[in-house]
Amino acid sequence: MESRVLETANRLRLIQVDFADESDQTRRDYLREEIEKVLAAILPSERNEFLRMLLERFPTGGFAAQPAETESEIEGGSTLGESRLRNVDFLIQNLLETLPTLTEEQKVIIDKSLQEAGLGTEVKNCDSIDLSQELRSKLQISGERRLEAQELAELSAMLVEFISKLEPVVWNTWRALSPRSAVRSQGALAKKIGQFLCKDAEVSRSSIDEDLKVLQRLIAAMTTAVSRAGGQFAKRHLAKFSPSEIAALVKMEPGGVFVSHEVKCWRKYVELAETLNEDAIDMEIRKAIVDYVESLAKGMGR
Repeated sequence: MESRVLETANRLRLIQVDFADESDQTRRDYLREEIEKVLAAILPSERNEFLRMLLERFPTGGFAAQPAETESEIEGGSTLGESRLRNVDFLIQNLLETLPTLTEEQKVIIDKSLQEAGLGTEVKNCDSIDLSQELRSKLQISGERRLEAQELAELSAMLVEFISKLEPVVWNTWRALSPRSAVRSQGALAKKIGQFLCKDAEVSRSSIDEDLKVLQRLIAAMTTAVSRAGGQFAKRHLAKFSPSEIAALVKMEPGGVFVSHEVKCWRKYVELAETLNEDAIDMEIRKAIVDYVESLAKGMGR
C-alpha cells in the first residue's frame, strides 16, 4: 500500500501543476476523479487507511475534505458507488484481492455461482478419466473406478513404443516374403498416431483405426501361417515324391521291357530329387506362408 500511496500522491501533485491556471473547483474535480479511480481498486476495509496515509503526503485543505466525502458516498450506496459496483474492472480487482482471505467453501460457492451464470469454466478432475462401458469391459474394470491420467500416459508411451518397434519388423518380413504383394504398409504408424493426438486435420481416427486393423490382421495371418507352413510343405512334397505319385509318372513314360518297375521308380525319384535343394525348399516354405497369408488376409491392403 505504501507504494500505491506514493504513486497516487505524485499524480495528484502533477494534476495540481498541470491545472494551476484553472479554478479551484476544476482542480478539485480532477483530483476527485483521480482519487475515485484509485479507490475503485482498493478493498473497502483498506480505504480509510489509504486515505489517511495519502493525506499525510498530500495535505492540502481543498483535498482534505474531499476523500472523506468520496468514501462516504461509496459506503453509503450513492449513485457514484452504484456505478462503481457495476464496473467490471472494479469487481474483478476486488475479487482477486479478496480471494486469498476466503475459505475453500466460499471459493466453491463462488465458482458454482459463476458456472450457473454461464461465466465459469467447468473444470474436470485432470488426475483421472471416465471409462466408457466398452473399455471397462475390455479391461475388466468394474464399479465406478476411473483411469488415472498419469498411468494412462505412461501406458500410452509403452504401447506406442511397442507399435513403433513391431510394425517395421512385421512389414519388412512380409516384404521379404512377398515383394509383389498388394498388401502394403501405409506409412509410419507411430508418427500418424502422434499427428492424430495433436489433432492434425490430415490424420483421422478412421485412418488410424484402419492401419491398426491391417497390422493386426497381418500379424495374425503370419503367425497362423507359420504353424501351417509345415503341413502345406509336406503336402506339396508328398504330392511330388510319394511312391504312388512316382509310380504314376513312370507308367506315363516309355521304358525298356527288360528294366523292372522298381528300378524305373528309383530312377525317377533320383531325377526329381536333383531339384530338391536348400533354395528350392526355402522357396516352397515361403510360398506356403505367402499363399496362406494372402488367402487369410484378403482386403488387408485397402
